[in-house]
Amino acid sequence: MERPTPDGVRYQPTINIEKAPRIVAPILYVGTAYGFLGLAALLSINYAPWLARGDYGYPLVIMMVHFFTLGFLSMTAMGILNQWIPVVFDVEPLRVRRVIVNFLLYLVGLLTFEWGFQQHEWGVLAVGGSLLALAILAWSAGVLGQLHRSSKPHDVVYRGIQSAVLGFNLVWVLGVFMALAFLGWWPEYQVLRVHIATALAAWMGLLILTVQQKLNPMFSMSRAEGVNFALPMVLAGGGVLLAWASLVTSPLLIRVGGGLWVGTAVFAGIQLVRVLKQGKSKTFDRVFVGVGAAWLLFLAAAILTVWLNPLAVLVAFWGMLTLILSYQTRILPFMVALVVAKRLPGPVFKAFFMAQAMHSKNQPVIVAVLGLAGAALSVAGRLKGAPAFDAVSGTIILLLIASQIVNGALSMAQGRKRAPARP
Repeated sequence: MERPTPDGVRYQPTINIEKAPRIVAPILYVGTAYGFLGLAALLSINYAPWLARGDYGYPLVIMMVHFFTLGFLSMTAMGILNQWIPVVFDVEPLRVRRVIVNFLLYLVGLLTFEWGFQQHEWGVLAVGGSLLALAILAWSAGVLGQLHRSSKPHDVVYRGIQSAVLGFNLVWVLGVFMALAFLGWWPEYQVLRVHIATALAAWMGLLILTVQQKLNPMFSMSRAEGVNFALPMVLAGGGVLLAWASLVTSPLLIRVGGGLWVGTAVFAGIQLVRVLKQGKSKTFDRVFVGVGAAWLLFLAAAILTVWLNPLAVLVAFWGMLTLILSYQTRILPFMVALVVAKRLPGPVFKAFFMAQAMHSKNQPVIVAVLGLAGAALSVAGRLKGAPAFDAVSGTIILLLIASQIVNGALSMAQGRKRAPARP
């Protein structure tokens, strides 16, 4: 039931799509991220024997992992936030020139960083890492500056973005500790665990928990009343704090953190169901098939973390991939529809309806099935020591990319045909 509003006061939407930036701002990052995802998939096929043996410390395997984490996960998140922050917080978008400069700095830093691993040149690795840190700091300054200029209330969404950005910076700070660990100044395995936990839970985890507060109600046409979105975020953050505390106490604290992450996944799943039950959409949006599959993988990863099982990282990676590609089946068509809507007469909010005609109905189901299959094959490859399973899981990533591009292009082409013609 909607709250009554005083006479003469019009309802104000929670987002302002008029503030959306030019499409180049998000697409630079998102498009390049797909390239790095494809590269990571090809490398996972090539390095399948090392993956099957669990040689995760092999420099080329580390290079492959960072193509996925820094190249795909982080670049996707940075690009989407370039689009999302102005719209949700009703602030001016960053200047395109600033976005391009920041993107190039990050790209050069990442390529230099990876070249250092490939050549076993630690000096090159240090230069690349330094450039990446500068790019992350510059990007973070832009995002935090936009938040500071926003007149929106400092609610859980606001604090969630701040916390995620902080987590992103803690990731590279821990990279410095990793360098010291290589020099023997700190137990390497201990720092590595916290580095991974910070990247997956503090950066990507908090970001996902924050962004879905807007996406899930929007896709289901739900007001999400009575849903305490802060609870899973507090649990996720608590797990990260315990992981950091383990650096100076006992590694067993990460087990307790894993227990909190189990709670995060459970409560996030319960809240997703509650949001869907309040939904007013006449049809079930299949994007939630992909979202649900991703949260099952996150739950499995959290349970494995309680046992300090390294397979937790593999499963979490597949959860991230499944969730991002599922949401993108809706986000990318909306971005395209917004560009088209701005060129047509009438209110810009018609982009919401145009995007409905431009997205693939079944692609999230394909993503869910392939995501679960890829995770199962990756786990089987490690447990059985069979490189063939890992090679097939890498091939599945390539299939995901291909299906995402083909289904997206076909759906958008059909949607544009049904869109109103420009007079």
